[in-house]
Amino acid sequence: MLSKAYDAIELSERTGAPRFLGFLNEHELSYLRANISLKRDVTYFGGYPDAVRLMMGASAEEYSFPIVPLEFTYKPEFDLRHRDFLGSLMGLGLRRDTIGDILCEQGRAVVFAREDVADYILTQVDKIGRVGVKIGYADITDLPVPDDIEKLSFTLSSLRLDAFVAAATNLSREKAARLIKSELVMIDHVTCTDVSANLMEGATVTIRKYGKFVLSAILGLSRKGRLRVSVKRYR
Repeated sequence: MLSKAYDAIELSERTGAPRFLGFLNEHELSYLRANISLKRDVTYFGGYPDAVRLMMGASAEEYSFPIVPLEFTYKPEFDLRHRDFLGSLMGLGLRRDTIGDILCEQGRAVVFAREDVADYILTQVDKIGRVGVKIGYADITDLPVPDDIEKLSFTLSSLRLDAFVAAATNLSREKAARLIKSELVMIDHVTCTDVSANLMEGATVTIRKYGKFVLSAILGLSRKGRLRVSVKRYR
């Protein structure tokens, strides 16, 4: 993965044209971000601001990423989920790195696909499982809101990891520290045992048995001088 990334970077620097890697999962993204020099011109984008699966672009602006949002519509009485769409698309013989985020709501889903497979999906798919679907291009200003994401707000004494874990799990700081020291907590998909590690805006904190939390925004201070933060919880 790192070799492919540097090949893309060096080719973009030689040719002056952007180069891309396909959609990456969170572990792959974390690895590349940790190992690619900050001096290199690298951007990560998944088709919309809150995307989880992102492509890597070398010498690339967001508008140049070869990502196409496809909208699937179907009768709202059918309950189609992420796994249904992914299974049907993989059944076409597509590689996993050609498909990005899949956002589902009642009667509608938007799939972010790599540009070179978008036409193939448009012409080959008329059903997801046994459910008939219509496919077209999506308006990214009107995306489905997945029902597996819960928006929360926390008030923290600081951005230390133990304070965040305590708020996310509704445990005491002492019990939160035990979780961290027991290697049950990850920051951006890397295990962290440092209870005093400071979180940055956008950090993903995964707590075993409790779920995945994203520190989406730092909102400022409360009247009592505590930090107010906005958090997304993935159920």
